[in-house]
Amino acid sequence: MIHTPSIRAALTVVLLAASLAGRAALAQSGAATPAAPLVTVTKITWLASDLSPRTGSGRASGVAGRVVAYLGKHWPGVEHEILLANAKRSWQMIENGDEVCRANVVRTPEREKVAYFINTQLTPPPQLIVRRDRLSHVPRNAAGEVLLPRLLADRTMRGAIVDGRRYGQAIDELLAARPARSAVTFYSPKDFGARVLQMLSLDRADYSIDQDMALVMVGNPADLVSVPINGASEFVMAGIACPRTPWGLAAIRGVDKAYGRPEGAADLREGLMHWLTPETQAHYAARFDAFYRERAKPSHIEP
Repeated sequence: MIHTPSIRAALTVVLLAASLAGRAALAQSGAATPAAPLVTVTKITWLASDLSPRTGSGRASGVAGRVVAYLGKHWPGVEHEILLANAKRSWQMIENGDEVCRANVVRTPEREKVAYFINTQLTPPPQLIVRRDRLSHVPRNAAGEVLLPRLLADRTMRGAIVDGRRYGQAIDELLAARPARSAVTFYSPKDFGARVLQMLSLDRADYSIDQDMALVMVGNPADLVSVPINGASEFVMAGIACPRTPWGLAAIRGVDKAYGRPEGAADLREGLMHWLTPETQAHYAARFDAFYRERAKPSHIEP
């Protein structure tokens, strides 16, 4: 008498043994399992402030516009477009893994957890931008540098800071440690900071923190002045960031390949020098030379 369940059990054992034997033979032969398909980048959306020129406009002077103009020549076959987004929204999109990148963003260990980076710009440290008629109220040391903890604790001085920006470890830590009832307000302007400086000129705030070049970008208003901040003497490393996804890795490697050559470093340097005074360029010439010498070579990007 034939028992069907017994036959099925025997067949199952035979098939399992054959499967295991096949896998063992494959491993012994050294054959590798099929690799995941490579990601092809056909389009990059660049997040930028509304100060950046649109694609197709004249000579690109904004950071994102300049990047788009350069990559259009040196990474053919990829479409580039600019999308307006403030700092906070930009990082939300990058953290979400959207197929977007942003140029000229400060590189920090926290951000490296959600984004791939390449270094593109070594920027002099941020400074305090203050109304000239309020400068005498700013606490400073003998060298004329701002004592930021004391300023943040002064409730008669109104601070206006851009939400989502990073100013380097020293300043970021001081802002995070400010008193709970400080007179500092955080804003999310679309233009990444220019409107905050306009607020100072309109006497809606007394001070902000920004690059010295920010004053150049808004026309060097006579009523505002920049002052160095005590403890914030380190240069800020800025770069291009894309999401930490397979697409983002492919995108950042493509961007790095385009910039990791002498003409790429020269373009980045020209873009920065346009916004620095001759005195600043001369003072930090050696630092800039060393940085752009390395930038003229491809970066090592770990997946």
